[in-house]
Amino acid sequence: MKYIRAKAGFIRYSDDALVVAALRIIRCLKDSPYFTDPTPSLVELEESYVDYYDKVLQAKGGGLIYNSAKRESKRKLAAQLQKLVFYINIVSDGDLVKLHSSGFPVLEKKRKGHLPAIPEGPYLLDGRVSGEVAFGFKPVGRDMLYDYCFASTLDKKGNPIWGDIQTTSRSFRSYAGGFEPGKYVYFKVCAKNKHGISDWSIVVMLMVR
Repeated sequence: MKYIRAKAGFIRYSDDALVVAALRIIRCLKDSPYFTDPTPSLVELEESYVDYYDKVLQAKGGGLIYNSAKRESKRKLAAQLQKLVFYINIVSDGDLVKLHSSGFPVLEKKRKGHLPAIPEGPYLLDGRVSGEVAFGFKPVGRDMLYDYCFASTLDKKGNPIWGDIQTTSRSFRSYAGGFEPGKYVYFKVCAKNKHGISDWSIVVMLMVR
């Protein structure tokens, strides 16, 4: 296999990030013409996703039993995605078109003077007041700017309807307000430098308090 490949590591994702990432992978694989016999199957993956999503919702209310069940469900879903990414990489053999059609994050070998890497670790947390969220991500490197945007509504296909793109030079925690409490807000970020702009990060979401 070539160095360019899909990557997993979903056990390290937050619950909200994994819910979004797994759903994206399932939808992309259904539409992709390249991955016709995935291991595990899409049926198995969807069953694990539905179970995990239900466990996440149940655990929102707290309770040791619910959180324990959620962690076990997360381990199962993450393990299946880890097996699936191996299949994706075998079939794709470094072909970016195939890799991106899988819905998985794609890892490309970094080269001097090339586009910046995709920011990792985007997050949303409760803000300081109601209707506000805290957000941030891991820095990519020096002399970097970051474009980011939020969404608070979905289209008919369940995809976020993104707002205006904003730009910052800082990756550590910032705050944004004006969101409706009790509704989900979505966030993504990309990096840019003089060589160009990276792909968008994974999308994370949070219910606004």
